[in-house]
Amino acid sequence: MKDDEKLFRSAIAGTRPLGARPVVVARPPSMRSLLRERAIERPQTIEPRKVLAPMPPLSPDKSPGLDRATAETLRRGRMQPDGVLDLHGNTLAEAERLLARTLEQAQLRGWRSLLVVTGKGLRLEDGSVRGGRIRAHFLDWINAPANRLRVHAVRQAHPRHGGSGAFYLLLRRAG
Repeated sequence: MKDDEKLFRSAIAGTRPLGARPVVVARPPSMRSLLRERAIERPQTIEPRKVLAPMPPLSPDKSPGLDRATAETLRRGRMQPDGVLDLHGNTLAEAERLLARTLEQAQLRGWRSLLVVTGKGLRLEDGSVRGGRIRAHFLDWINAPANRLRVHAVRQAHPRHGGSGAFYLLLRRAG
């Protein structure tokens, strides 16, 4: 340590201070003294975290905060979505990841609406429905915390856009 100090002093020997303050070379404080100072200065109380109120879950039947004109435009199928996501042919895990990634990208691109095609499932001759697993999980995925922060409202699509096998998502602005 003493060699370093001598080397430093010899390197700055011919220099002058910029201001009226003299150059003072001090040894860095030891780790033990730093820990002692911080323990004295830092209060031991911990501030409670602010807890955000949970957002109400979304459903296609009721969308809080959706104005009447927009709801009517969606109901009549007159809104042209900014993008379309077709989840057909994906496993549940793939579909969930694809939905989350698409929502993130759509919000970053400034899209305001997205049409998500989930499919209806397979209708059998006896009237029963087989499949439709993506559709059955879709609302759970939309209401997941990360996705819920991106989605303002969800509505069932108009028949020309897929009817009960698709949904309109209105997205929040990135911010």
